[in-house]
Amino acid sequence: MRLLPLWLHVLAAAVWLGGLLFQSHILLPLLAKGGAAEPVAQAVRRCRRVAWTALVLLVLTGLHNLTRLPPVDSMIESGVVKLLALKLFLVVVLLMLSAHRDFGVAARLIRAVAAGRDANETLRTLVRIDRVVLLLGVALVYLGLALSRGGIS
Repeated sequence: MRLLPLWLHVLAAAVWLGGLLFQSHILLPLLAKGGAAEPVAQAVRRCRRVAWTALVLLVLTGLHNLTRLPPVDSMIESGVVKLLALKLFLVVVLLMLSAHRDFGVAARLIRAVAAGRDANETLRTLVRIDRVVLLLGVALVYLGLALSRGGIS
């Protein structure tokens, strides 16, 4: 039964990171190059649902994985506690940035497109946030692998 939560955690990470990569490097640049705005805005809206489903699954399976940790003494001895603390801190930062991105900046982009207003500055902000969040996500994958190598998964 230990494999299922870990598999769901990795699957959710792949779905979330893959969607973010697609959106920030393919979908949003189409809008910046004068692509049809309404379909892109609809895609951003739909991506948000999938992304938050994956993020919730990541948090839930991550919390489950925390309950399966070895004793704290052995984690302190191996030095893994610092990696775990860094990972948890980055998760909180990533969730805050993602919430700002999706419920602030992306919502502003969707409203601007629906109203027919110029959304270039909002689009640039969204792409910048996407790239920072993507880098944080890749760092979290690395930290997860480092933790699993240290005996924690």
